[in-house]
Amino acid sequence: MKKRKNKVGISQCMIVKNEEENIERALSWGKGIVSEQIVVDTGSTDRTVELALNAGAQVYHFQWIDDFAAAKNFAISKAGCPWIAMLDADEYFVREDAEKLLEYVQDLEYSKYGRILTGLANLDDDGAIIAAGSHVRVFRNRPGLRYKRRIHEYLDCREERDCELVDASEELYIYHTGYSGKERGKKIGRNLNLILAELKEHPEDDDLMAYLADEYYSSGRFEEAAVVYRRVAANLKPVEGDYSARDSTTFIKFLSMLSENMADCGEELVKVYGQAINHLPREADFDYIMGRYYAGKGDCRKGEYHLARALKLLDKYGNTFKAILLSAHLPETYELLAACCYNNGNLSGCVSYAAVLLRQNPYLMSTLYIMLSAFHKSGQAPEQKNPEGAAEVAMFLGTLYDFNSMKDRLFVLKAAMKADYGNLVKIIRGMFSEPELACVDMAVNK
Repeated sequence: MKKRKNKVGISQCMIVKNEEENIERALSWGKGIVSEQIVVDTGSTDRTVELALNAGAQVYHFQWIDDFAAAKNFAISKAGCPWIAMLDADEYFVREDAEKLLEYVQDLEYSKYGRILTGLANLDDDGAIIAAGSHVRVFRNRPGLRYKRRIHEYLDCREERDCELVDASEELYIYHTGYSGKERGKKIGRNLNLILAELKEHPEDDDLMAYLADEYYSSGRFEEAAVVYRRVAANLKPVEGDYSARDSTTFIKFLSMLSENMADCGEELVKVYGQAINHLPREADFDYIMGRYYAGKGDCRKGEYHLARALKLLDKYGNTFKAILLSAHLPETYELLAACCYNNGNLSGCVSYAAVLLRQNPYLMSTLYIMLSAFHKSGQAPEQKNPEGAAEVAMFLGTLYDFNSMKDRLFVLKAAMKADYGNLVKIIRGMFSEPELACVDMAVNK
C-alpha cells in the first residue's frame, strides 16, 4: 500500500478473527487517509487474512491468549505513525469524517492533546442507530498509552500529557455494527467466559462485576443480572468529576431490564431511578427510560414529566459520554412527549413538541395529526364558534410547510381531514385550483 507523504500520519490498527464479512469495509475507509493499515489476526479460519492482504494491509499473526488488551498492544507495537486509529473490524468512519480525522491530527501535531474523543453510533441489522455516545479510538503513538484488561479493555494513560483529551464527538463519528443481532450473538458466550476468568484474578473489581451483569442481561438471564446489578449499585463510589460512563451504563441497563423484562418491578424501578439520579444527576437517559415506561403503562402524566426532564437535561449538559439512548431516539421521544401532553390536556405543550419535530422532518403524518388535534381541541378554533382560529393555525403551518408546493398542501390537507378539523380543511382546500381539487378528491378518496 502506498503511504501518504503527510507531515503527520495515522496508523490504522485492528485485531481480527473470522471477519471476512467486515474486513474490506473496515479497511476501505482508511484508503488514501491513513499512512499504513495494520491487521493483527488472532486465528482466523476464513478468508480474513487473504482479503486483508489483497487490500494492501500489513498482516501480523498473534496467538490468542484470551486477552484483548494484549492483542491490541501488539498491534500498537507494529505501528510506525505518530497517531493510531484503533477501530474494530465492525467499525468504520464515513469518508467525509475520515478526511476530517486526517485534518484533526495534523492540526494537533504540536498541541497538548494525546487522545481524540469521537462520536460512536451503534447500528442494528437494518442500519438504524439504536444508541449513540462517544469513545476514544484515536490517540498518539506513545509508550504511555496502552490497553489494560483482557475483556472490556480500556486505554490507560500513564503520563499526564497522554491523558489530555480533545472532544471531536460532534464532528467525527464512528459507526459500529457489532450490536446487530448476528454480531451480538457471536460475542455473548465468549465475553462471559473472559469476564469470569478476569474476575477470578480481580474479584473486587466492581467494573468487571457490572460487565458480568451486562452479559447476563444480554443473554436473557434477568434474575442473575438483577442480583449482580444490585450489588454493583450498592457498592458505587462517589464519581470523580461529574460523570462515569460505566456507572451510567449500569443504571441504564438495570432500569431498562426492570422496565422491559421483569414483571411487578414498579417499586424497585423507582428505587433504582432514585439511586441513579442521585449518583449521576446529569444523565438524561434515566428519565428517558422512565418516561417510556410510564407512557407504555398509560400513565401519561408521569410519562410527560420524565420525558420533558430528559430533554431538559440533554439540552443543558449535552451528550458527550451521556444521553446515549435519548440521542438515538430523539424523534420518537418528541412524538411520544407530544402524545403524553395531548392526553394530559397540555395542548400548548403538545403543539410545541410536535413543532420541534416537524421543523426537522415536516412529513411525519402522525406528528402533524396530533398537533392539529391539539389545535382543534384547544378551543382556539372550535368549528362553529371561531372559524377565524383555523386561519391562524393555517398561518402557523405556513412556517412549517411551503403552501406553494402541491405536495405540502396535500399533506396538510390529509392531516386536517384525519384530525376532523373541518374549518382548517376548508382553508387548505381553498388553496387549490378547481382542476387541482378534482385530482385531490380523486387521490383522497382512493
